[in-house]
Amino acid sequence: MTAHACGCKGIRYCKLCEHSDRVAAIKAECLPEPVEEFQLFCVHCNTSISCPHSLNNTSNVDLKGVRVYLDFMSEAEELKLVEDIDQGEWLASQSGRFKQDYGPRANYKRKKLKLDKFEGLPKYSHYLRDRLADICELADFIPVEQCNLDYKPELGSSIDFHFDDFWLWGERLIIINLLSYSYMYFKDEDNCIKVPLPRRSLITMSGDGRFVWKHAIAREDIQSRRISVTFRELSEQFMIGERAHEGQKIIELASVLV
Repeated sequence: MTAHACGCKGIRYCKLCEHSDRVAAIKAECLPEPVEEFQLFCVHCNTSISCPHSLNNTSNVDLKGVRVYLDFMSEAEELKLVEDIDQGEWLASQSGRFKQDYGPRANYKRKKLKLDKFEGLPKYSHYLRDRLADICELADFIPVEQCNLDYKPELGSSIDFHFDDFWLWGERLIIINLLSYSYMYFKDEDNCIKVPLPRRSLITMSGDGRFVWKHAIAREDIQSRRISVTFRELSEQFMIGERAHEGQKIIELASVLV
């Protein structure tokens, strides 16, 4: 396990660097707006509009394309998965997070890929991919990238509102939430919806939930260690489009277990 270190740069910061001159300058220019008003998503009905479990929820704004699957794995499976994940090296990332990334290296600005260091996805995730295939809506999902993120409250771990890249990554994002209960915020131009992420749950984002609503994890919702496991698939241009030859190579590499 890598010792705590700060991997922040640009506009991002964590508790290790938030009192630095760099962050002071950022705050002086643009203070982040706290999320104060939001609609709560029901993970039992998979909706953000009125339902039997949220009697006070009167919004007519529906967060389409987001679905939470409860109890995706057992507690014993979760603890074994975390044990396997922790065998890998954690590298300091932005905003107080640590990261393990298995996938092609991408320069998103120049739209270039490097595959020379991509050897495959971790062997321990094989059963996760089989489990995903058992879900009807994910039967044709082909994961080509796995990103593990480690969140710790003592570091102020978070991730600001963002879209995952559209050039390389495809229609669906899949995230498994491990070790602690958390939340994910979704925001469009006018609304904010807070989605509970119970321990051992799986959340999928597609359609509007992928392309219209930005998503984020707030610092204050990380009360104990949280690990997220994200799987991504290729975009259409890497599957059947002009870069399909590269996409096929990526799929072949991702099928290897390391």
